[in-house]
Formats: sequence, structure tokens, C-alpha cells
Amino acid sequence: MCKRIIYFVAYLLTLPLSIWAEVLTYKADRLKSDVIDNKPCKKLEGNVVFTFHTSGMVLTADKAYQYDDQELIKAQGNVKIMDQEGGIVESVFLTYYLLQKRAIFEKNVRCSSKKSTFYTPKLIYDVEKKQGKFLQGGKLVQDQMVLTSSIGLYDAAHHQVTFSDKVVLVDPSYTFHSDQLDYETESEVAHFRGATKIIYRDGILTTPKGGYYSLPKKQLAFEQGALTTENIRLAADHLEIVNGEDCAATGHVSLRSQKHDALITGAKASYSRKGKKGVITGSPLLTKVVNNETIYLRADTFVFLEKNEPPEQEIHALNHVRLYQEVLQAVADGAVYNTSKNTIYLHNKPVIWCGQYQITGEAVHLAIEEGEHVRMFVDKNLFMASESLVGHYNQVKGNKLVGIFKEGVIEKMSISGNSESIYFALGDNNELVGMNHIKCNSMEMTMVDNTLAQMTCQPKPIGVFYPAESLKEAQMKLPGFIWFGKKWPTKANILEGPA
Repeated sequence: MCKRIIYFVAYLLTLPLSIWAEVLTYKADRLKSDVIDNKPCKKLEGNVVFTFHTSGMVLTADKAYQYDDQELIKAQGNVKIMDQEGGIVESVFLTYYLLQKRAIFEKNVRCSSKKSTFYTPKLIYDVEKKQGKFLQGGKLVQDQMVLTSSIGLYDAAHHQVTFSDKVVLVDPSYTFHSDQLDYETESEVAHFRGATKIIYRDGILTTPKGGYYSLPKKQLAFEQGALTTENIRLAADHLEIVNGEDCAATGHVSLRSQKHDALITGAKASYSRKGKKGVITGSPLLTKVVNNETIYLRADTFVFLEKNEPPEQEIHALNHVRLYQEVLQAVADGAVYNTSKNTIYLHNKPVIWCGQYQITGEAVHLAIEEGEHVRMFVDKNLFMASESLVGHYNQVKGNKLVGIFKEGVIEKMSISGNSESIYFALGDNNELVGMNHIKCNSMEMTMVDNTLAQMTCQPKPIGVFYPAESLKEAQMKLPGFIWFGKKWPTKANILEGPA
């Protein structure tokens, strides 16, 4: 008594208190009987401690009221409950129903575990199951990560907090907005469910189905997701981002150039934010509408590059390249499509078909211009051929070619450097009359409906006409002639997939 400390011990060994299946002792600086709201109780003040010996739980507070006939404790001021595993729940006010083992914490509620701290204005908590629900908003803080929502469930037994309604997760890498999110405080993994938007540095990630985020690994994965930046939109059945930088996509992948509306689809893709590079595999297909016509480009691999100086985008097609447009088709080992300049470069001895003409060379590029104009440039070893009505092949060869197309029809072709041609002349009934063989330095060919209407040669050509009856097989093919008709791509076989 001289230390002004009074210890009160109550061992609940007989009914009705034995119903609790709990052994409870308490102590405080002061104890007296009181009546609150016409209900008798014990009033404990100063360093109040309740010890629950069966469960190992300890309740401390500045003040408490124990209602024996109601099996009820009300506590206030620095309220704290600590369980046997070291989990702590603190608040200003507490109402604890002993029989139900249900605690209602109110005002400045704080739940502490080894790695995180959870805050809420009110928590309805089952101390036996170590689970509680919050209905007035909740916030979890762990290192640099903050999680909030309107309602949810705090589960200390499983080291998990479920956030529902207006969920927001913020950390240095991402900001999540989700319908529901389960956060595991020990493993530091967040499982988000339903429609989710994730702000990702210079882009936005979205999913209607959810996924998971591992904070230690900075690894993010979700289903039916899309990554949207200023320049691209990458969508797939499954998206995964590692270290906040590199993105991997699988299943029904689509990569779209936002500015130039070029779309690549495939089975797998990867995208490096730092390198601004995307790689698409799995029989990828590029489609783009130009001058109201769709271009289809198929290859084994596409590499998408974003360049800053000057700002432009390039798509590199690698291996088994096939191109189809209504009036122009091509095959090549490699191609580069510049979406900003609307140019297509075909490499490694490509073969191009335009109307009835087959065109080959060391390298070819197409410049797609406004006004439905297309210019074709063949830089070296030009060879052009078309099948005549009598089964022979009209042929032109030279060093370089510049061709002009409009609305898919060849208007003009300029051939320079050691030009040579053979052309089969037909009669009124499409019978073979003979063959012209011409050599000159350059040729200008004017076309009408993709058919030669006029040819001008510079300087004056050297020419020979061979009548049909005197033609020999060796005369009817220029050196280097090969007809690649079996490789001629169609829209159907490009859309089907691999050759």
C-alpha cells in the first residue's frame, strides 16, 4: 500500500466465468467499484494490465471498466493488446467482449507486425482468430510502400491484409488503383484482383483480371494486361515486368505504334523501357493502313525501336520476310519499316511483285507518300520480268530503278546503268510476232494499266528484232533471269502464318 500500487487477482474457476475457457488476472494502480449506465463494474486506473493466461494475450491501458455480469471490458487511453507471437494492436478506446473474444478498437488504431504497420480509425477484431475488419478506411505502411482502401480485413494470423474499394498502393516504382488487393506482410507480395490501373513511370498498365506484385523483386505479373506509353501500346494474355524496367508478354501479343497506327501481333514479346526496344516472335504479323490500303508484313521476328534523334520508330523484320499489299508483294531475308518516314527497306536480294512485274535487286526500298503515291528504288543489279500472254517473259535489267506508282498502278519506271531489255511482240490475236532485244544506258518506261505504253532510251539504243520463226531458246532469257513465281505471297498465305 505504501507504494500506492494495489494488485488485484481474480481467478475465474467457477461458473459463470468458467464459460470463457480463459484464465484472467488483472492489476492496476487503483481499483474501486462503480456504476456506469446503471451497470455495476470494477473501475481500474493507472497502469492497467489484463493477462489472459490461456492464450498468452496481454491487454494494457490507462483506464478500464470490467463488467462481470456482462463479461465485458471497456478500456481507454494508450490501449494495447499484445498476443503471444508479438503482434500488437493499439488504440485510444477498446470494447472487449470476453465470451465472443471480440474487440472493437476505436480512434488511432494501429496494428504492428515485424515488417509493417497498419492504421485505421476503427477495427472490429476477433482476438482468437486474429482477424479484424475495418469499415472506415485503412492504411498499411511498409518501408516506402503505402496501401490504402475504404474497407477491408486485417488478418494477423496469416500475415495478410485485404483491401477493398478504392484501393491505392504507392511505392517508388508504381501507383496501383484496384478493386481489391491482398497484401502478404511477410513475403511482401500484393495480389490485386479485378480491374486494376497501374501508373508506371512514363506509362500506364491496365488489366481487367488482376495479378501480383512482389516488392522485393520489383516483379509485376498480371493477366489480359496492357502497357500504354506515349509511343506504344503492348497488350497480351500475360504480362510480366521485372525490376521496374523490362516487360515480357505471352499469348495473343499485340504491339501498336500509337503515333503511326502500325500493329504487330504475335505469340511472345519483350520490351525494354530503358532501351526503348521491343522484340516480337511467334509468327508475328505487322499490319498498317496506308492510303486506304492495308500492308501486311510477316517475318520470324520483329524488332521495334524508338529513336530520339530524330524522333522516329523503326520496325526490323528478320528472316523469311513476306509482304502483301493489294498491288505489291515481296519476299526477303530482312526488312526495315520506318513508321515516321513511311518507308520500307528490303534487304538481301529481295523479290518484289507489282501488278504483273517481278522485280529483283540487291536492296529495295519503298517510299509511301501522301496522295496515294509510292516510289520504288532498286539500288543495284535491277532485274525486272513479266510473263507474256504466250508464256515467255519480258525482261529488263540495269543497275538502278526508280518506279512511281499511284493507286497501285505503275505510272513510270526509270532504269539507269547498262540497261538491257527483251520484249515479245504480239499480233492482233495475241500470237507471237517476234522479240525485241535492246541495249542502252538508260530507259524511261511509261505504263498504262500496268502495261508498257512507251519506252524511251538514252542514248540511241542498239536493238535487234528477232522474228518468231527464227527465235531460239537461248536468246529469250537475259543473263541472271530467274522466275520466282512459287514464292509469290498471297494475302491468304501471309495471314495463315509461317511459310
